[in-house]
Amino acid sequence: MNALRRGVRNAFRNAMRSVGVVVILAVAIALSISMLIARDAVSAKINSVRSSTGNTISVSPAGFFGGSGGGTPLTTAQVTSLLNIANVTAVQAQLAERLSSTQTNLVTPIAAGSLGQRFGGFGGGASASTGTRTVPISFIGTNSPGNSLVGGANGGGTEKLTSGTTFSATSTADVAIVGKDLATKNSLKVGSTFTAWGAKVTLVGIYDAGSTFANADVLMPLATLQKLASATNQITGATVVVNNINNVSGAVTAITKKLGTAADVTSTQATMESQLAPLNSVKTISTYTLIGAVIGAAIILLLSMLMIVRERRREIGVLKALGATNRSVVSQFVAESTTFTVLGAVVGFIGGVIISSPITSALVSASGGSSPGGFVRRGSGFGGGGSGFTPPSGSGGGLGFRGLRGLGNTLGNLHTSVGWSTLVFALLAAIVIAALGSTVASATITRIRPAEVLRSE
Repeated sequence: MNALRRGVRNAFRNAMRSVGVVVILAVAIALSISMLIARDAVSAKINSVRSSTGNTISVSPAGFFGGSGGGTPLTTAQVTSLLNIANVTAVQAQLAERLSSTQTNLVTPIAAGSLGQRFGGFGGGASASTGTRTVPISFIGTNSPGNSLVGGANGGGTEKLTSGTTFSATSTADVAIVGKDLATKNSLKVGSTFTAWGAKVTLVGIYDAGSTFANADVLMPLATLQKLASATNQITGATVVVNNINNVSGAVTAITKKLGTAADVTSTQATMESQLAPLNSVKTISTYTLIGAVIGAAIILLLSMLMIVRERRREIGVLKALGATNRSVVSQFVAESTTFTVLGAVVGFIGGVIISSPITSALVSASGGSSPGGFVRRGSGFGGGGSGFTPPSGSGGGLGFRGLRGLGNTLGNLHTSVGWSTLVFALLAAIVIAALGSTVASATITRIRPAEVLRSE
């Protein structure tokens, strides 16, 4: 016990050197703590994204992508059979139709513009009197309307109900939910009616997706749209939800084998992996930096203790001559090195917590993790362009309306936090650093001979 007390007191014998050693250790430990916190934050974000995003597969009739909108619709039986595939947890189907002014009394809020007139990709036809093209109204039938979010389990979509309610997934009623801009253009409110294919449809809800294009759609029960459009059992797109992103590849293979040449099958896994690549790089960098910082701190302490032992050779020789054992002398220096380490760890832990957030943000930004993924709409809508609602677990999906852009922003918004694991690591790191820093110095102490030291003095 006396040796331990002497060791603690000896740590403060040379104030300037003690401060220098503690500061250097604190810097190294602060770096290691900040890297550990950054690594934990990045790992948590990666796990979160992997568990909820990128685990969807889009299925559409072969050739249905692109402005031509070719292909033969899938059948309800084909889509339903996908539920039997291993690791598939849900399948949402949709039917997309576009109605001209002769099929519905709704008027679109979207103007064709010069590009629409030039390419005529809307399929709405031209006015007999003016020769100008009109934009058709997009009708989407779905079996996953959801509750608070119109698109169902829409995983980050922005289509929120502003009034009214959704409809049942199995509903066969002539009801619909429309976008805010379409409702405003046609002076519609909840309870209003409009016509489609000659039938009277009741408006039960209005949504806002934050986009004029998405706010110009009509969402209806799948069975209702199939009935009104004379498209019984026809499906123009489906989104298959897999239980984990790691099982997406196997599910894609199984779906492709089951549907054969009748469908085009794509997944968001590759996109997700490319989005996560910067975070994986940050995780690797932080891991290596963490290891390097701990090793660096141990080397700093080792050199400091070697210098201290060298300066106190005569003192060590006297202690041994007076009967002190190697164990007691080594314990004294171990206590001294541990004191340095604990002080450095306390200061370093506080500093590491403070700088962890800006360091994490800087690493993610430098790796490109905060860049948005771009504006992406689902590919299973009419002509592959899709419209309105894009739930990743809903029909036709991909990542959902503006999903990749939202994901990019999410990846950039990492929040660091200190948990018990970080506290435990700080303690273990201090013990490891103290042990490594004292090892060689302790071995040097045991080789010191009292007679040789006193004779040389």
